[in-house]
Amino acid sequence: MKIPDYAGAMADLLDGLGYGQSGSGPIDIVGCHTGTLIGTELAVARPDLVRKLALPSLALLTAEERAKLKTQFGGPQPILTDADLIPRIWRQTVMTESDGVTPERRLEMFTERLRSGTKSWFGPEASLNYDCESRLRLVQQPVLLLVLDEMLGPNTRRAADVVAHPTLVDVSDRAGHSAWDVAPELLASEIRSFFDAP
Repeated sequence: MKIPDYAGAMADLLDGLGYGQSGSGPIDIVGCHTGTLIGTELAVARPDLVRKLALPSLALLTAEERAKLKTQFGGPQPILTDADLIPRIWRQTVMTESDGVTPERRLEMFTERLRSGTKSWFGPEASLNYDCESRLRLVQQPVLLLVLDEMLGPNTRRAADVVAHPTLVDVSDRAGHSAWDVAPELLASEIRSFFDAP
């Protein structure tokens, strides 16, 4: 699976729901991490479906960053052969405290991380093989670049020089690493304001 495949599936869903040029018109898209790339591709391939984009944690990677991440996340994961893999994910996700995220929520994230099983590498692999910069340059819709205090914060900030119609909002000093869990109202407010603006 590649990012255009995921975007194509999303386009099929939206067409089926009656959006687009021959239906109810375009919608607003929010994507995070891999979702930023799917949203970008959807905006380029099917502009009739997308009015505005909010792209917090935009996966705009340099060649060097992409190569480094491929060594960590690329290719199939040894979920059926590495006896230490699941305990390692447990320690990383559940046992490591994270900016006010409750243990119960960390347990939920652990189980969600395992849900995709042997296909868990599909999303990262698609992301690491997507030419985000060249596709971003083709996006004509207004784009909110919401900078969070996390690994893709600097990448999101960099995108302001690539996107044709960017709005850059930095909430890194108001929302910590786990902003989606501990400050959802702040993120929702910024995104809502962007979507509601003329």
